[in-house]
Amino acid sequence: MQRESVNEKMNMKRNSYLIVLFILFWGFKPDKLPAQNVEAIGTLSTDTVVPGQQFGFELNMKVPENFQVKWPVFADTLSASIEIISRNTTETSAPDAEGNKILRQQFVLTTFDTGWAYLPGINIQFAPEGDTSFYLAQSNPLMLRVQPVSIDTTAVFKPIKDTEGIPLTFAEFFPWIIGSLGIAALIAGLIWLLRKRKPSAAAPKEVIKQGLPPHVIAIDQLEQLRLEKLWQQGQLKQYYTRLSDIIRMYIEAQFPVNAVEMTTHEILASLKPLDINDEAMNKLALTLELSDLVKFAKAQPTGMENDMSLNHLIDFVNESYGSSSAIKDGVIEKEIVS
Repeated sequence: MQRESVNEKMNMKRNSYLIVLFILFWGFKPDKLPAQNVEAIGTLSTDTVVPGQQFGFELNMKVPENFQVKWPVFADTLSASIEIISRNTTETSAPDAEGNKILRQQFVLTTFDTGWAYLPGINIQFAPEGDTSFYLAQSNPLMLRVQPVSIDTTAVFKPIKDTEGIPLTFAEFFPWIIGSLGIAALIAGLIWLLRKRKPSAAAPKEVIKQGLPPHVIAIDQLEQLRLEKLWQQGQLKQYYTRLSDIIRMYIEAQFPVNAVEMTTHEILASLKPLDINDEAMNKLALTLELSDLVKFAKAQPTGMENDMSLNHLIDFVNESYGSSSAIKDGVIEKEIVS
């Protein structure tokens, strides 16, 4: 009797445990769990790669339409050995017939280690509608085999290939073009500046020595200048410089006037008291004043004026050398020193 009483007590205790387990099971049956229709799945485009090869990875999550989802934010890697090359934006599909939507994101990955690369499960937070608590769904972990690059040891060694040239773009050429144009402009500017500053070839220095009369030398030089046709060749400034030099040396040799060192105004003032007729003086004044204007680029005489200037000086020489104020003692000879 005592053994039966003990057995009954043990049976009652066991039944109590079963009732508690049943109640617990009923209270936590699957259709009561928040994750009843939640599923996170990760898939790889391949299960075998070589180091540096790119491959695809897609992360999908299925949840009821009214569930909230906090999609994870990824850095540059998914694991210690798997790097993210690029990623697309997260897409959400329309609800299916069961009222579930699918969230999807695609990645391009790579790895440089050999052996087995482990891609752990990815946690995604979600919450049913109206629920302030978020739950976690984890995708399936994945394994990727990374094979070392096979080397054919029987193949003949080949020389190292030359570096492959890449055509330059216009954007790469542009700075060189601008630089070259700048250097060319600088060189052209320097050449122009040097030419501008370079003194023009000086006219032959005419030294008057005893031997020929000054008026003979002057007429000879003026006729020689006419034959050189300087102004016809565009050398207008040189032409008028020669005219001025010839007549100044004539005046200095023919009259007691230091004409070579004087200005036009000083020459005319010094000759005024001398016995030279007014017409000759007017021709001299017109030619010397026009010569000064040409020298300073303030006048551009016509061809007729150029010839007339030379003729005016010949007339002045012919009309002045016989003046009573002219030097009579002796003759002079000329020597042109270049």
